[in-house]
Amino acid sequence: MNIFDELLHRLSSKTRIRQLLKDVKAPELERILSRMNDTLKEKQLARDSEEENRQLKLQSIDAIKQIMADRGVSMGDLGLGGDSAPRRRRNTQKYTFQYETETGDSSLWEGATTGRLPRGFQTYLHRTGKKRMDCVIENQDTA
Repeated sequence: MNIFDELLHRLSSKTRIRQLLKDVKAPELERILSRMNDTLKEKQLARDSEEENRQLKLQSIDAIKQIMADRGVSMGDLGLGGDSAPRRRRNTQKYTFQYETETGDSSLWEGATTGRLPRGFQTYLHRTGKKRMDCVIENQDTA
């Protein structure tokens, strides 16, 4: 448990707070409370400032959208968003693998040459010392 979690744990219960501060005198406790209140006010001001900036930004975005709509300009016309370039797809090829389970049964599994394996296939590879590609069989058309 880090110190922040420990602090939250201690301050989450009135009983724990009493035990934690049982030897603290009233003036010291008032000073601690004053510092905590000052910290709270700072956090609230920072949060309010961030919210105000976010609202101003949203207003600016709405104004820009309105101007663009009035003039018939779209994001695609500006070269931003809209007609984005097609994303490159990952080129993963699927294979059909054949392996023997520990009971001697022959099993088929379809998958790629990377990523997770079924447990039986994984134990087969460890047991035989083979690579995945050694277990690839020719794809059989099932159509």
